[in-house]
Amino acid sequence: MKLSDVSRNGASISIIVPTYNRAQYLPASLDALLPQIGRDDEIIVVVDGSTDETADVLARYGNRIEVIEQANAGKARALNAGLQKCRGQFVWIVDDDDVVCPTALGDLMQVFEADPSAGIAYGRYVRFQHEKDGAAKFLDTGYWNDCPTNEFLIATLEDFFVHQPGMLVRRSLYDAAGAFDEALPRSVDYDMLIRLSLLGKAASTANVIFHQRLHDGDRGPAASRFQAQRRDQNWISNDALIFDRLHQTLPLTDYLPSRRIESGDEERSALLQRGAIMARKKRWDIAISDFGRALEQSRSPLTPYEKRILRRATGSKYDCDEVFGNALIDEGLRSLSGSFPPGRELARSLARGLVWRARQAAAQGQLKRSSRIAAQACRWAAASWG
Repeated sequence: MKLSDVSRNGASISIIVPTYNRAQYLPASLDALLPQIGRDDEIIVVVDGSTDETADVLARYGNRIEVIEQANAGKARALNAGLQKCRGQFVWIVDDDDVVCPTALGDLMQVFEADPSAGIAYGRYVRFQHEKDGAAKFLDTGYWNDCPTNEFLIATLEDFFVHQPGMLVRRSLYDAAGAFDEALPRSVDYDMLIRLSLLGKAASTANVIFHQRLHDGDRGPAASRFQAQRRDQNWISNDALIFDRLHQTLPLTDYLPSRRIESGDEERSALLQRGAIMARKKRWDIAISDFGRALEQSRSPLTPYEKRILRRATGSKYDCDEVFGNALIDEGLRSLSGSFPPGRELARSLARGLVWRARQAAAQGQLKRSSRIAAQACRWAAASWG
């Protein structure tokens, strides 16, 4: 879809591309963006103290792009510099190593045309990597959540699945959310998406918006570079910083799709949801505490909705290895099962989530891992027997 095929009502787009030592990938990113912009749009490349050939690469683009130079300070500061400079009514942040699809901008603008009340338009992505012969091999989307609009915030709290190159955001929403958190070494985009989701409605397209490049290059600012193989642990650690803060500051109402609590049963559901989210972030100490508080609210049987929440507690895209032989969890579930009538249902629901992971591992041929997960599920189920 060409940009001219979509009614924009005079809206302008600002595209921000933060970059640090990615001269080999940057041209593919920029070359995919340039054909999609109009006369009133802009591409702002924020160079975060690059020491490679980035300057030579950007010089080839002349006045088709605007360049901001800064001393190396990390992605958050680069993005804040770009936001301060941009003039568009919509903001599109694109990573320097990813490649947007030819129809991406038109597809995202169509979302706003279909739903003018939306503040965020987003779509899918497909991962790819280059083979030794240079050919691109396309893989899959990775972690994704097809969720209703009213559940987008909760789905985002559970796991980060919408990435910046795959979403277009009203500039007014960024203004309301405030600056990117420069104190966070990683997960700044996740932190911002949560804040945006609290303030505005997200609407989606089923179309693929960008191709996410997989590679083994270093990541992070110069002072804390890390290899790709350690990225999961870095993200887990930084997500924990975000969610420790959210546990203290985010109103309990935000853990329900309705975003309101009018009864003890609804408060229980919200606490179970918050606990399940904390479990997905590997903070089981907080999760067990929230589960206990939840069961104090109501002694009625768990609802199907609450059981689904609990089954998702072990569904993190970073897996759930932390549950194996974890005495805190095992003893916590035994205590909850013995103290509250719904406690046994809670333990069984958590165990069912592990059974799903065991089946998934078996389907992937990981039979030893499947057996280990299934054994842990049995231990949790046994906690429900008293």
